[in-house]
Amino acid sequence: MKIEFRNITSQYIRECFMKAYEGFPEVHSHPLIVRQQPMNVTTMQAQPVASLSFFSKKNRKYIIRLNDNLHLKDQIRVHELPEDVLVGWFAHELGHIIDYLPRTAGNLLKFGIGYLIFPNFRIGAERKADIYAIARGFSAPIIATKKYILEKSNLPDRYKTRIERYYMSADEVAIMVQKREKEHLRMDKLI
Repeated sequence: MKIEFRNITSQYIRECFMKAYEGFPEVHSHPLIVRQQPMNVTTMQAQPVASLSFFSKKNRKYIIRLNDNLHLKDQIRVHELPEDVLVGWFAHELGHIIDYLPRTAGNLLKFGIGYLIFPNFRIGAERKADIYAIARGFSAPIIATKKYILEKSNLPDRYKTRIERYYMSADEVAIMVQKREKEHLRMDKLI
């Protein structure tokens, strides 16, 4: 494992990250920085590191930036989040990294531009990250994260609206999981 924690003193945050990280073995061969820092717009953000290694898929480094707190009226500290919520959030961000792994440097640049400029592109990218996390067994934490965000009474409406617009809902995740489970149980696949 090539994980470097920066500015993260909370053992709880580290443990929650490791619970999610264990489910993403494809990421284990890449250096990964998990850094806690103030951010204006988002709570977490996964990206490739801008360095010479960016141009090599095999040697590329990644960073997950973690805000010090949620954008709440009462400023909930990240280390105060319930475990399943924090694990789900990390699983979603690791899903983004899975999406980045096969991309060339040029494709990643196009991805970044598309994400910033085109809302439908951003919606697709966020859903894809959730799908990668769900496929690795993190459906319950992903649902817990979504319910926490959307049902937390002191989240600003602007924040909730952005989450509802760009991300899968808890119901969509549950339906996807039920559909996948039904497909696994079909008798014609067992014979």
